[in-house]
Amino acid sequence: MACSSPTAESYYRQGRELREADEPVAAMKSFIAATREHSREYNFKARSWSNMATMCRMGERHDLAYALYEKSLEQFTLAKDTLAQAYALNNMAWEQAVLGNKPTAVRLIDSALFVCSDEAVRAKVRESQAAACLYAGEYDSVLFYTGQTSSLYFDMLRAQAYTFLGRNDSALYYAKRVVEQTDNPRYLDDVYYILSHCDATAEVEDIRRLADERTDIQRTLESIRPEWIEAMSLAKQALVPSQQSLKWWIGIVLAILAVGVAAWGAWRLWKRKKQASSLEQQCRALRKSTRIREELHWNDYALFCAVCNERLSGIADKLDQRGLSEREIRICVLVLIGFSYAEIAEILFRAENGIGKDKYLIAKHLGVSVKDLQTTLRDIAQRK
Repeated sequence: MACSSPTAESYYRQGRELREADEPVAAMKSFIAATREHSREYNFKARSWSNMATMCRMGERHDLAYALYEKSLEQFTLAKDTLAQAYALNNMAWEQAVLGNKPTAVRLIDSALFVCSDEAVRAKVRESQAAACLYAGEYDSVLFYTGQTSSLYFDMLRAQAYTFLGRNDSALYYAKRVVEQTDNPRYLDDVYYILSHCDATAEVEDIRRLADERTDIQRTLESIRPEWIEAMSLAKQALVPSQQSLKWWIGIVLAILAVGVAAWGAWRLWKRKKQASSLEQQCRALRKSTRIREELHWNDYALFCAVCNERLSGIADKLDQRGLSEREIRICVLVLIGFSYAEIAEILFRAENGIGKDKYLIAKHLGVSVKDLQTTLRDIAQRK
């Protein structure tokens, strides 16, 4: 009996089944296979790109998720599915909102409403509008967009907005509602963040206890991490076209060589002019370390502080004197060393947006802007 050849639809459906079975790597491979089918099954290819993007969103790779949603938009446009195009544009807007690019997010939201103003689209757009305001620090606007609508995501946004506005009672009310509705470790991680910025009360402890019963966040996030990292790596590779002409490859190689020569020349110039201080040398050494947690003795806070004081000009003691918490001092050390949002999130096994909130509060505590935080920390370390 002859077997029918796989199609984009069959690969897509297989990917959905594997994703629901919590097999991210196998699911990603199926979705990629669907996108590479030489057929006009635009709708199923688009859905495959969209599922890949959603998986990357769950893995906190918002830059990658944006690029994948953009691919899904291209296919939905070929399929002439305006409703799906609007959803794709809104998903792109949400990713830009989380990345802190509010103007881009707003333009994408307007495009989504222009393509299709269906009520369901409008409801999803409100989520992106609220998220864009949250990450732009416009907390009153978050409350405006969330309105009276009851949903898990809106409750989370309200809780975060009230936290930044200093209205702890309201923040705790919505944080409790979130905990009562979900055991998703990423939502609960945000709840713990909110609780850490509220005064210790019986209500705070009740919510924390309820969250602890839901899931062991650290263990859950760490256990899924290796597979999700591999799956997202596959998704990133899928964005590179599988076949290219010789001329295209020659152009890429020449461009890389040109950039390499320019970078080498710039590096030589920088090396001659720059005389690194002891602090800068230590930061570079730690930045290159492949076992940063072990080298800093991450699990023993007293030993962690001793190492940081010895290698980084007494930074732990100096930050402690300024009233920063243990958690904030740990993040400050990683910022001082020069790690990015994504790298800090990977070291701490936490979401990038959570790291962004911590950096914002630390900068506010020190009376500087987020972009000046690393420079300020270096100044603090170098003072006697």
